[in-house]
Amino acid sequence: MTLFVAAVLLSLAAPGAAADRVLAWRVMGSDGRGRAVCHDGDARCDRDGTADGACTFGVALCLDGAVAVRVRGAGAAALTQALATLVAPATCTAEVPVRVRAGRRAHASALARDPASGHRERRRLRLACVRPPRPRAARAVIVTTDFETGLLATVGVRPPHRVTHPTTPIHSDAVVRVAGERVYIVNRFLGDNLQVLDPAHGLATLLQCSTGPGSNPHDVAVLAPDKAYVTRYDAKELWIVDPSATSCARFLRDTVDLSPWGDADGIPEMDQMALVGDRLFVSLERLDRTRRFAPAGRSRLVVLDTASDAVVGVIELTGANAFGDSSGLPREPGSGKLVIDEAGDIQRTGDGGLERVDLFTLTAEGFFVGESDLGGNITDFVLVSPTKGYAIVLDDQLRNILLAFDPSERRVTRRLLTRTQYLPGIALAPDGILWVADDGLPAPGIRLFDPRNDRELTRGAIDVGLPPFSIGFIP
Repeated sequence: MTLFVAAVLLSLAAPGAAADRVLAWRVMGSDGRGRAVCHDGDARCDRDGTADGACTFGVALCLDGAVAVRVRGAGAAALTQALATLVAPATCTAEVPVRVRAGRRAHASALARDPASGHRERRRLRLACVRPPRPRAARAVIVTTDFETGLLATVGVRPPHRVTHPTTPIHSDAVVRVAGERVYIVNRFLGDNLQVLDPAHGLATLLQCSTGPGSNPHDVAVLAPDKAYVTRYDAKELWIVDPSATSCARFLRDTVDLSPWGDADGIPEMDQMALVGDRLFVSLERLDRTRRFAPAGRSRLVVLDTASDAVVGVIELTGANAFGDSSGLPREPGSGKLVIDEAGDIQRTGDGGLERVDLFTLTAEGFFVGESDLGGNITDFVLVSPTKGYAIVLDDQLRNILLAFDPSERRVTRRLLTRTQYLPGIALAPDGILWVADDGLPAPGIRLFDPRNDRELTRGAIDVGLPPFSIGFIP
């Protein structure tokens, strides 16, 4: 079972003494009793988002009134510094990263003293990082399409990569997402609906509900079995929905108007999302529809608090057209920072690239890899390590090129495929192998590459029927 977690303000006082409360921990993954447990790599509580042998908790202290606080234990130095910079009317410090090795525990304590009354409170925090479960045999779910007909295929992750063809109908323009025990199909332009599938029963449709006529949904981010967010590219409101609803009458829970952060036409072109702890990050492309979707200034990331669904931050990015074809908003291995692909003007190269966004300070850090470094507009990418990544670029000759690159040195290390046809997307399988959707004629299909040496593992593309478009992985 997948564990869904939420931000919890830890209880401070015994029952009946809430009025005396002056100090609280705020930490992701808390059980409400001064403990927080996280699986290494679970992005809902591990801030670095990768199974790297440790969990990075986001920890803050919240105060009620003017009190003196002393912190000891894990994260004490960073929390003490954050307390020193706390300015009214803020009552909680900025989150600081506290790293705990997998299989280990860490402890912290905070002692608060009210100078006026002499009242003292001590609050303890216990953090535990659990090793991730061993990977099981997995399957890839492939959206295939010729943009007239859409079909699904599944492919075994392990050799011999057995292919099956579920009969579940989907739209001709769709992307796949996997969360918990469900597969989600976002049926996009002219489909305008979200489809929830059950992998345990042949990917049968459990629910299929409209996201509004002409809404053109682009992404879904699942917070809990009964709560998810859907970006609607051609609309002003982000939708909050219930994927477990028994009928479409109960599907829509609420909306969030994102038009204040769009451009002059009022439509922000909301695109890809990432859930990190108790925050939702939503990319806004901000394109001018009166000028054939040309960029209308810099793109934005809107930040929502998932407890209140209120906008709590807006990050201005370095570039324009925060573009995501079918990949969501990925995290950088090691740092856990979000990485945003900003294509700029898709008709030319040199004005875009990949940018890190710090999740603690909510700041954009500028391009760490540019289009000029890779030789074209970046249409999809994955990061394997701080020194290894893959990207699909569209060059000035309109060729689609799959290449390996070193982000730390901003250089291409190898070109693996060059196509005049479309390369729709790439993804890393649970075993670390690179999967590539190749529309190259006369034999489109899935190609596999070993990131250890960039060697292709497939002698020819794995035939999945129609040309592949979007890739997800299920246990």
